[in-house]
Amino acid sequence: MFTTSVDGVPVFFAQGPPPLSAGLVFGVGRRDETFVGGGITHLVEHLVMRAVGRTAIEVNASVDLTSTEFTASGPADHVVAFLHAVCGALGNLPVAELAVEADVLRAEGGTVAPPAVALLLGELYGSRGAGLAASREPGVRALGPEDVRGWVRRFFTRGNAALWLTGPVPEGLRLPLPEGPAPERAAQPRLAPATPAWGQIPVEERVTLGAEVPPHPALTATMGVLRTRVEDELRHRRGVAYSIELDRPAVDASTRVAVLTTDVRPGHEAFAAQLIWRELHRLADLGPEPAEIERERAEVTAFLDDPRADLEEACATAHATVTGIPVIAAAELRRNAAELSGDAVREVAGALLASAVLLVPADTDPRLPGLVRLPEWSADVVTGRVFPRKRLRGVPKEARLVVGDEGATLVLDEDRLITVRWREAVGLVRQGPDECLLVGPDGFSLPLSAEDWRNGAEALALALAAVPEELQVVDDDALDDGLLLLRAPAHRVREAVAHERYGARLVANGEWTAVLPEGGRTAESVADDLSAVLGRGTTGLVLRRSHVDVGYVLLRGAKEVDRHGWGASPGNPQLLARATGRPDAHTAHLLGVVGTTDEILQHVVLALGLPLEVPALMAGAEPTRAERVEGQGIAGAFRASVRGDFVGPEGSGGPVDRWMRLTHTRPGWYRAANACGALLAAAVLYALVTVPDLLDGGFGEIAVWVLAGSGLVNCLWETRPPRRPGPAGPTVEDRPVEEPRPTPTR
Repeated sequence: MFTTSVDGVPVFFAQGPPPLSAGLVFGVGRRDETFVGGGITHLVEHLVMRAVGRTAIEVNASVDLTSTEFTASGPADHVVAFLHAVCGALGNLPVAELAVEADVLRAEGGTVAPPAVALLLGELYGSRGAGLAASREPGVRALGPEDVRGWVRRFFTRGNAALWLTGPVPEGLRLPLPEGPAPERAAQPRLAPATPAWGQIPVEERVTLGAEVPPHPALTATMGVLRTRVEDELRHRRGVAYSIELDRPAVDASTRVAVLTTDVRPGHEAFAAQLIWRELHRLADLGPEPAEIERERAEVTAFLDDPRADLEEACATAHATVTGIPVIAAAELRRNAAELSGDAVREVAGALLASAVLLVPADTDPRLPGLVRLPEWSADVVTGRVFPRKRLRGVPKEARLVVGDEGATLVLDEDRLITVRWREAVGLVRQGPDECLLVGPDGFSLPLSAEDWRNGAEALALALAAVPEELQVVDDDALDDGLLLLRAPAHRVREAVAHERYGARLVANGEWTAVLPEGGRTAESVADDLSAVLGRGTTGLVLRRSHVDVGYVLLRGAKEVDRHGWGASPGNPQLLARATGRPDAHTAHLLGVVGTTDEILQHVVLALGLPLEVPALMAGAEPTRAERVEGQGIAGAFRASVRGDFVGPEGSGGPVDRWMRLTHTRPGWYRAANACGALLAAAVLYALVTVPDLLDGGFGEIAVWVLAGSGLVNCLWETRPPRRPGPAGPTVEDRPVEEPRPTPTR
């Protein structure tokens, strides 16, 4: 292996067969991220490869626990061009494509370690550093241009890069990376569970043994002997497994995690765990056989004698240079193999035994004495305000939520509880309206749903106020709120909103009213709430927009009757026509429109007569004209209705609306008619009092008394002069609306 440098970047190469292969390595991986910023390294890698584009040679890129690598193989000039393009892309990321690549990452669903290995790291390190391998990446879509540019400036620099080659440095190679030193990394936090231990993980038909140990010359040989013994028993003798694998993820310069994992036929998981534990005990107690030592030596010698070993060493040295995790050179490997002894293997096996963690599938008990159970629940409860459960919500009977100054605790019963303290929280993930997930450093997650607890909205507000804003993120899988439009005049929607406990802003044009609710509620949930007052036959339209598509959900009351996505799933134009009062031909043309998302939205606004502000509202803009309505609850809304607060403008609405306007404006003829009604009711009451036996008594007479009495009171009330209106501008329905210009289709 040879060493040189290009533009200040260390280069390691060994002579290998053509074509030329190269790997540009950066010392940044999953361990360097935070929980809420998970996936940012992978996102940078995707943006770089997008900028590089298609090439005529074989290229690839990857992110693992500790590093990011861009590789290429082909003619030297093509490899040089690829490496130069990577460096250029890092200085000019195509951030306009962030949303697309974020969705690609979600579709890819990749991890930096196999599931069982990742979960083992989570048990050892929680939700920080190497333990993030077990954590999902909750908010990739929330990462913005400045986030990825800042990540590049911090980690993708000349001082944090190295290059490996399978041949001499090709002519013309340049690595124009930005200046910057290698980043400083904090020490890896550890949970340090009591060991040896066992636990259950959601990985079926697999048993995994792992242990955190310091580097040792005999570690590889010890794991090799153990793997051979387990394979002989589980696969070759009993036929209950197929692939027994080893892994040694490096956490930092002084720590290795030795892992043995095997697949298992269903029903044999407990037996496989017992056999692995037995063989590790035997190796720690009795050591290896001489033949096993010789086999391990022979494997090391065969590997080092292979000409490709020099190439492997060049690649490993490049990774070690940027990650800070040392690699064992070829000469040292030969010396360790020659000096390998049974005592050294037995010593390492004993260390593995003392710090072992054995993981089995859920509902499996290995029934092994001497192993403690990994913590399943938190150990203590915070003090604070107690929120009792709501009934009929599926919450256990004894459950309660405690929110205090230090943190929050979910108590399911006296033995099962989850506690997360505010100062230790690694993230608060908003999963939906009034629903969050509070994540602690130990990997425990506390669900917070306002609907599960009495006064749950107050509990959620306390959590949102206690966790720093930079640790709060919207879940990528949370339902897009969407924009709710109701085919109802603003005064009707105003009344419906007033009946709720939350407020909203309304933007209307007489036919449609856009509802912008407070509190992060989804459009469908708001439609469900408001339809109780508006009527279950009210037409609703929920518009949603992504970076490539526009779609709608058509509602009747709160019930979905159809949905459509331009360029995706087609809807039914007849249903849309009947619900909106448009001709079938118009809606059929609308659903067939092709164009950009902006063009499609303009067509929707024109064809359905929606408020002109709809495109801007869907882009997140603040409405320039909007009416804010306070939620008053049922009692407050009733009082407001009596005052006439929900009367629509003259000439709008049906018989009920016209009657409500009369009770509010009370013109002279209306008051005169009520005065006559009051006289008539008074005459009936007088006759009932003065004329003996006018009625036969019983229920009929009681009904006449009630009707006449209530009629008298109501008619007298309606003879009052109307309230003098105060100075006010036009309502949201009365303001002039500029006619939109049609946008040509593509």
